[in-house]
Amino acid sequence: MESKAQESEKERLQLGKEVKNLIAEASVHRRILRTINNAVRPEDLLAPEPVIPHVEFPGFALGTPAGDDHGPEPIDKKAEEKRKRERAVQLKFASEILKFRDENYPLGFRHVRELEHGKLLDIRRFPDLFFHLTHLTMGQWADFPVDIPDRGPGSETGVIHAAMCHTGKVLFITADETTLLWDPNNTAPSTFEDPTNQPHLMPSGYSQLCGHHVFLSSGKLLSVGGGGYSPSSLARAGYVFDPPSKTWTRTANNMSEAKWYPTAVALGDERVLVTCGNRGGHMEIYDEATNSFSTVTGDDNNFPNLYPGLHLLPSHSIFYTRTGWGDAGTGGSPSNDPQSAYFSFSASNAGAWKNIQNASANRTKGMSVLLLSSAPPYVRIMVIGGVGGDRSTYEIADVTSLSGATSWGPATPFPDGIDRSLASAVLLPNGSVFVAGGTPTTNSPCSIFNPSTGGWSAMAELPSVRHYHSVAILLPSGQVMMAGWQNTKIEIFSPPYMFSARPTISSAPSLVHHGRTFAISSPDAETITKVVLVRPMAVTHQTDSEQKVIEMANRHDHATPSQILCTAPDSLHPHSNAQKGYYMMFAVNAQDVPSVAKWIYLH
Repeated sequence: MESKAQESEKERLQLGKEVKNLIAEASVHRRILRTINNAVRPEDLLAPEPVIPHVEFPGFALGTPAGDDHGPEPIDKKAEEKRKRERAVQLKFASEILKFRDENYPLGFRHVRELEHGKLLDIRRFPDLFFHLTHLTMGQWADFPVDIPDRGPGSETGVIHAAMCHTGKVLFITADETTLLWDPNNTAPSTFEDPTNQPHLMPSGYSQLCGHHVFLSSGKLLSVGGGGYSPSSLARAGYVFDPPSKTWTRTANNMSEAKWYPTAVALGDERVLVTCGNRGGHMEIYDEATNSFSTVTGDDNNFPNLYPGLHLLPSHSIFYTRTGWGDAGTGGSPSNDPQSAYFSFSASNAGAWKNIQNASANRTKGMSVLLLSSAPPYVRIMVIGGVGGDRSTYEIADVTSLSGATSWGPATPFPDGIDRSLASAVLLPNGSVFVAGGTPTTNSPCSIFNPSTGGWSAMAELPSVRHYHSVAILLPSGQVMMAGWQNTKIEIFSPPYMFSARPTISSAPSLVHHGRTFAISSPDAETITKVVLVRPMAVTHQTDSEQKVIEMANRHDHATPSQILCTAPDSLHPHSNAQKGYYMMFAVNAQDVPSVAKWIYLH
């Protein structure tokens, strides 16, 4: 029978082997070398404390799970003393590594083998550090990027628009001005297919490029405006894409004016608000029932930027964040722009804008996301990046209740100090925000923001340059797809939760009604703490008015342990908290790890 010491050494050897396998990945190897070469103090070679709690890995005490309402576990004094002794030993070896580096490799190590040859790097002595630098805590970009086929005669490449359809396919509007469907579950070239028809080939058609799009209550996609790489007088129509039939049709009438770089927002009453584009014009309403447009009265904001950032709030107001592509202010002067405002409807096609306190930074070329919570503050807007000296900061406004006193929080620097202009931000199923791109270099850092704690976690570096004309969307798998910026590749990011044991939804209804209670089944029901509805994204030029993660009230069915009873949101009309339509439903466990999504129709 093995002694405890033998068992401990056996576990340590196994741990060293597993960590060594993890760092065989090229990106992890580069990350480790960068960490060691940039270290100034021995403490820089020890993993941050505490280790990220939502990842499970043999041999690590990961602390209290996120979301535990019972507070931290009582401190085990013996375990704490042991940890301190182990840390002291690690600091001693870390000091020797830095001394060996400075004496023998003043320009830095080129390969981990150089440390091994110096007999200084025993991976088993630094498991936390190496574990922290792997995909288990930093996520992973797939090393099999997908090539997007070229369909058109133009010289442009890549995609500029993307929308996650309820059929599981992603609809692209490509840089060659055609539309294309892609199956994210299949990375073979044959997974791309053409729709039945193309909008620009229809009578009086035009390119959908540089228009905007939102999902309707039917699951169809409304695309408005556009016209290509410059304003077009033809861009007055709306086109509707039906995912099951893969067919485009034209709206019953045209908008009152052409719109280039507009923003469209799906309202809670089965209508869509369409803003002006090209720094001028008026807002209009598309009505699903009549398949037609009408003008809005009371629109006096005259947005000074292209693709103005707009979000529908649960109060049925429209919030303007002053993100979007293009210069802010008349003549490019940001001082002439109210920076933030909200539009309140006084009638179905009428309302008024009211300014709130100015933001402290120029957020043009930034991106905004809507943060909903089941606890106060219930509704917030987060804006990241911008232009000039403001691109390395973010701001958050509490918009739970709106008034002229509503204001932005301080402009807070990103912890990594990176400038981000035209970055992408994606809401993940656990409510966190994944931020990528917006920098002019490859291998640029990515991060995840936790709205509950205000903390940031560094993620794996983005392999490609992604800023202007980039798209990033959440997939039903829980992964994030990224494409665009003169790049024919699709790259897939797997957040750290993809490498943990994930809960599953074994059955769920395909249709639920607003405010009604329904049951889902899961073999992991007892570990599931949240069930969320995620509105599928439809993004272009970092602008997306669709994103939202809605946590449903839920309770465990004690009579049937494998069941969870959920209450669909928004029982009152208009359904501005959760518009009628298709959603991805995720179950999330106590470690903030989500399931794969089930598509569900909210009626």
